[in-house]
Amino acid sequence: MQVRGATRHLDILATVVGMAVRITADQRDALYDRILDRLSGIEDIWLAASTERYETADRLGRECCDELRLVLDDLGWGTGPEVETIELTTPPDVLRRVFVRLRDTIANERIHREADRAEIRADQDRIRLVGEACQAVLATLEEGEAPR
Repeated sequence: MQVRGATRHLDILATVVGMAVRITADQRDALYDRILDRLSGIEDIWLAASTERYETADRLGRECCDELRLVLDDLGWGTGPEVETIELTTPPDVLRRVFVRLRDTIANERIHREADRAEIRADQDRIRLVGEACQAVLATLEEGEAPR
């Protein structure tokens, strides 16, 4: 029974490994920019280790390794390859970790940006109301002021 399950697992793995995963050049550029932004915080690994927060250092180090591997194996540095689509050859487990993290990060950013947009709309409404009040009050004062 264990052999059968193990064989099934290997069949699924072989299917995933054999599957071509492709992204567009625009998606590559967006991913590359996002990964570069994350890599700019690489000193966080050193900070965590130097303050003996080894679990954090380990997690951040593994995340950086995964993202660097994607850049090195597939995305390339700078403008990257001049093709319409890019086949990702990075191992599926690494791709899964990177893309799950990115998906979660983007979901959180969307939530925060929507809150920011709501705050901006509220500020714009207050600005509009203050402007309307100024206009109404000044217009009323000007009407009420007669030459003396």
